[in-house]
Amino acid sequence: MANNAFYLISLGCPKNEVDSDSLISGLFDSGWQKAKQPQEADVILVTTCSFIQTAVEEAVESILEAVDFKEGGARKLVVAGCLVSRYGKPELEKLLPEVDLFIDFPDYAHLPELLGSENVMKAGTPRNFSSTLEKGYVYIKLGEGCRRACSFCTIPKIRGPLVSRPWQDIRDEALFFISQGIKELVLIAQDTTSYGIDLYGKSYLAFLIDRLCELEGDFRLRLMYLHPEGIDHEILYSMADPKVYPYVDIPLQHVDPAILRKMNRGGDGASHHRLLDRIRYELGDVSLRATFMTGFLGEDDASFAMIEDFIASERFDWLGLFRYSQEEGTRAFSIPGMVEADRAEERLIRLTELQEEIMRDKARGFIGRRLQVLVEGRSLEAPGYWEARSWREAPEVDGVIFVRDHEALRPGAFFETTITGNEGIDLIGAIDD
Repeated sequence: MANNAFYLISLGCPKNEVDSDSLISGLFDSGWQKAKQPQEADVILVTTCSFIQTAVEEAVESILEAVDFKEGGARKLVVAGCLVSRYGKPELEKLLPEVDLFIDFPDYAHLPELLGSENVMKAGTPRNFSSTLEKGYVYIKLGEGCRRACSFCTIPKIRGPLVSRPWQDIRDEALFFISQGIKELVLIAQDTTSYGIDLYGKSYLAFLIDRLCELEGDFRLRLMYLHPEGIDHEILYSMADPKVYPYVDIPLQHVDPAILRKMNRGGDGASHHRLLDRIRYELGDVSLRATFMTGFLGEDDASFAMIEDFIASERFDWLGLFRYSQEEGTRAFSIPGMVEADRAEERLIRLTELQEEIMRDKARGFIGRRLQVLVEGRSLEAPGYWEARSWREAPEVDGVIFVRDHEALRPGAFFETTITGNEGIDLIGAIDD
């Protein structure tokens, strides 16, 4: 089997990207090779997302497209990930008989064996591959599942309860990628503030940050998915370390207390304001990213206006904005008060336009500033430029910095850049000659 080749189609969030990287690590360790084109592969592997209905539809479409590649020469089509966990193998086998193998998360370590490899990796073999290595950053997952019970969310059903990784395993993975030249470690989980509660009886996120900051090397940490109810002084104090980017990603979701209660979440506009003021006080020039959901059950014009006013006053650097998707199997599925789809979409458009103007204004405010940036590679969107990010832009979800071409530039390295302009929400810069 040593000469067998696989082709991976990875869908979904960064957490799914890490799962895909782990699958690739196991296949490499078992003698497989990665095909450049699906037509060259013996096995087509699709890792799926199923968080909301649109993700389910995308996953099914991708699987059906992969069926064509299988008919073109691949021996097997394998489907993995959240779709399998959410709907189960028996149901999917009936709906998609063209698929040869469905694997759920517990099966991941056994994929090479399931494919017939003789040189099978041991369960628990450390991940040694990252699809983003050449760009200079890597996602590191702190654990699996979630301990919270938001009424709209399918994650606990798909991923299960919180299961944190021992901090030593996370440190060792970080050490490996630092040794490979990684400049940015992006810590991810369903809720990073809950890290360690199941293992150590309390949040161990601050402890983990401190241990990672002790490691030698020219790298930075970025934290994603900080639940507002879990952010405390201890975490913010650890984030003030120079090795941690002053970047906070908070899923606030709403500001109307009545809507938040229906979501099974705490807080309101006033508590959100206090939290953001505290973050700014303790971290200084911080980049704030939040997520909000509009169109949730019972949201009327007054509660929508609360979100609109909140966004206008807080002026977030970045926002993730979503229209509520009613998902079967969640607690909210049986709650009355569904907002009409057209009205919810109209509200989403209004929030998007408001935030885009805020982001354009913030971009103009950076003209003339010098920023250290991590260069990811040449831009396909803007010929003659490279794409890079600073402390204020997370990979894949925020804007980018277009750096004018220079012979010194190379991917996966830090450079000092002067911001010379902006293109919408993105910045334009140049390094010194």
